Amino acid sequence: MSIKVGVMGAAGRMGKEIIKAILNFDNVELKGAVESPSSKYVNSDSGEVAGIGKNSIIIVDSVEKIINDVDVIIDFTAPEATLNTLNIVAENNKKIVIGTTGIDDNGRKLIEEKSKIIPIVFSPNMSVGVNLLFKLTEITARILNQGYDVEVIEAHHRFKKDAPSGTAKKLVEILSRELNINNIVTGREGMIGERKEKEIGLFSIRAGDIVGEHTVMFGGLGERIELTHKAHSRATFANGAVKAAIWLSEKEKGLFTMFDVLNLN
Repeated sequence: MSIKVGVMGAAGRMGKEIIKAILNFDNVELKGAVESPSSKYVNSDSGEVAGIGKNSIIIVDSVEKIINDVDVIIDFTAPEATLNTLNIVAENNKKIVIGTTGIDDNGRKLIEEKSKIIPIVFSPNMSVGVNLLFKLTEITARILNQGYDVEVIEAHHRFKKDAPSGTAKKLVEILSRELNINNIVTGREGMIGERKEKEIGLFSIRAGDIVGEHTVMFGGLGERIELTHKAHSRATFANGAVKAAIWLSEKEKGLFTMFDVLNLN
């Protein structure tokens, strides 16, 4: 039996990639596509918008119009829109994969609350490679827990609205936990003096059409270790999101990450 998926932000960069990615999976079926009411793509064929030819799934202007036709919603939109969708998904006892970044603490609390009712995969990055980077960062920090300065550098396209990226924040969260460091420095300028031992540097680059690059640097006296992931296309995130939807289809409730989906815990 096919898993019926609805895609929010269907005409956006990630939405179009997810619609394409669904074609790579035999047991997944696109059953709904949603855009904001102001989008010029409302009432358009989602397949044509995604560049894969007509698929007869017309883009509508609200999740309510597709909620009865789907099992799982995939949402990579904006915080406010995602949380509104989450409420509707929970009211209808469906499932949701959330890849939206920039969600604040109140939004995270809402996600935790709704996960007591429905199953949710919430991850700052759906890429298999990035989640491996998370795990390698955790392992490396445990080993290099003394005598190394730690910096996180992320780069994205000029159109990205939030900074630092959700992935970079997750990396810092892992490092902070493993190294017991809470002093996060997001910029350096002027006569700042010598670098403090107990700090983590976090820096963002925004330029051109960079899909996404993340580096964790462990700098010691005499050597440097760097863990780097570079995304060449958004397809890697889209494929991960569809894998998450498939995995989530067998869950009844709970809050999960891609670590759970990929069995990296």
